[in-house]
Amino acid sequence: MHMEHAKAVYDACHLRHGQHVLMATGRAAKVGEIGQTTIRFDYLERNRPDDCVIIPRHKVPEMVRV
Repeated sequence: MHMEHAKAVYDACHLRHGQHVLMATGRAAKVGEIGQTTIRFDYLERNRPDDCVIIPRHKVPEMVRV
């Protein structure tokens, strides 16, 4: 069951772990973690060790460019 849900999450956003994307802010990031309701993006040029953003899955299409 968990694998079926995980596949649905990947398919819904068309993202893979480690995939590089462009954020709406213009910064490059990579997919860090895909959760059930959120996706964490780690910025490639980090200003701080924890430089990342967590976005709800329903907001991904408007905030991320693949």
